[in-house]
Amino acid sequence: MPDWVIVRPPLHIHSDLGLDPGETEAISLALELSIPAIVIDEKRGRLAAEKCGISAVGTLNILEAAHFHGFLNFGDAVARLRRTNFHMDDALIDALIAKIRARKGA
Repeated sequence: MPDWVIVRPPLHIHSDLGLDPGETEAISLALELSIPAIVIDEKRGRLAAEKCGISAVGTLNILEAAHFHGFLNFGDAVARLRRTNFHMDDALIDALIAKIRARKGA
């Protein structure tokens, strides 16, 4: 991992969220550190984060933004992501690709 990455568990776990341990710890740490946004992809996790007042941003949203800022090609990034164990909704991918195409045409 890069030197700038700090890995630390939260001091208090919000076990009442009803989520997987990783999502629970991520939301708990965000609450503890007053972090306004979190990267979380599972729908239940996103809803729980938002219920706690934390904006939830998904991986695909980050890739879309990175594409628009010229950091990567969305289609290439999605193709690489498909070769992993990351699960994606094809309808969501199609909608994002249509959004990208429409924005390019504008």
